[in-house]
Amino acid sequence: MQPSIFVYLSLLVQYVACEQSYLSVVDHNKDKNASKRPTIKVPLTPETQHIPLDASQAHLCPPSPRIPTNYSMFVGLSAFRDGIRCGKTIFAAYQRTTNPNQLYFGVVDQVYENDTTCIESYCSLAKVEWRDHECKYRNQIRIDQRDAAESRGPTYARHFQQKLLGDQEFCLQLDAHSIFTRNWDLEIVKEWKSVGNEMAILSTYLHNIDGHVDKNGSNIMARTAPHLCQTTRGGSGNVRNVAADLIYNSKKPQLSALWGAGLSFGKCHAEKRVPIDSHTKWMFDGEEFLRASHLWTHGYDVYSPSIYGLVVYHNYTRVPATFFQLKVDGTTKQLETQRANNRVKYMVGIPFKGEMDGEELDIYNWGTVRTFEQYLKFSGLSFKPDTQDQQSCSQLHWVPYSNPQPIEDLLPGWSMTPPPKTIALTTTVPLNATTPKLELKPAMRKERLHGVDFQSTKPLNSTTFGICLVFGIVVVIFMYFAPKSDDSSKEQ
Repeated sequence: MQPSIFVYLSLLVQYVACEQSYLSVVDHNKDKNASKRPTIKVPLTPETQHIPLDASQAHLCPPSPRIPTNYSMFVGLSAFRDGIRCGKTIFAAYQRTTNPNQLYFGVVDQVYENDTTCIESYCSLAKVEWRDHECKYRNQIRIDQRDAAESRGPTYARHFQQKLLGDQEFCLQLDAHSIFTRNWDLEIVKEWKSVGNEMAILSTYLHNIDGHVDKNGSNIMARTAPHLCQTTRGGSGNVRNVAADLIYNSKKPQLSALWGAGLSFGKCHAEKRVPIDSHTKWMFDGEEFLRASHLWTHGYDVYSPSIYGLVVYHNYTRVPATFFQLKVDGTTKQLETQRANNRVKYMVGIPFKGEMDGEELDIYNWGTVRTFEQYLKFSGLSFKPDTQDQQSCSQLHWVPYSNPQPIEDLLPGWSMTPPPKTIALTTTVPLNATTPKLELKPAMRKERLHGVDFQSTKPLNSTTFGICLVFGIVVVIFMYFAPKSDDSSKEQ
């Protein structure tokens, strides 16, 4: 089955118009019972996102990506009584990868005694697909099976998930009920490389599998790319993300200030350098904020994948069980929750009441590459009384490291401020030469959103439009009439 002609027509429209990417923003914090919430279009220029806003630092840029010829990949999953879907996630990954022998999984499987485990589910599918093996690739899957009754929330599980990591080059974290598309491993590395930043982390909330994965596992391609840029405060008073806005005409990963647990992909040195705090039991609000701020202050930058990097989709059907259904002592749970939430409040410098877990703060503190204060400015977050978050729904720009030494130690041969190059002049200019006339670009109209300035762009000229038209027609003709694989497939 090949994708619908309407998908190709949609791509043609983008190529013909050479449309600029833009972010469609809805105020998710507005009272849903109030008048209709307006949608604001914010123009994006990802080609400029690595140019610092400070003119004196405009010559600085992030380190270039380093990809060895041969590399392995680690996928981390944490499942809570979700063994059947977890096994299906692993099976689809091996079935649709281009290099299964270099793919490794680490699974924290939280189950009760009679639950179907993740590995049981996977092996039952693998036995049918690869009949000559009892459970093909089983030795590449590490399982940390735990009693579900001892579970204490997502961050606690992901802390142990990190411990299953080996010496792999790339690391992917997903929810344990996700579906891969064909050649996903090549495409996601290609997307990561296109960022041009060794410290890049691709992260967002994923689209639903419906309408995005065809019967043979091919990627139908989304028309929009989810982008995280809005926050609010949860019941505990901690920061949490608010839904995802959508990028239209998405062609390049987009710099973001927020991290989403649904997908996180980058180099494995991020998982090793930035450990997940195990002292945050029962934390739901604040989990993603902590990960984003810790990664950023350690020198990493988060990007929303473009539509070309959306190679995994999420199964949003009802989960078989939740942490909230656990039968635990109420007093103990309340105290553990209070200690975790107060730990975050202490770290961000706001008052709190009650007990706090103060263990290993030196291990799970902010990084030293950038400061936490810089992150607040970058993200628009504020912990000052009676001050609203400014949000980060605009074109962000890379912030140079205030302390590049840890990154320079990580990446031998790279320096954020390389010595200036001496250029020998081999030509002379006559004294009576005419000075070239400078052509000033037309002024750009300034707008404001959430207190942040952005600029609109000039329209295309006729030459550019013609080139885009021809190119778009060629692409659509090629994609539609290219031969498709006749491989038989499994159910999504």
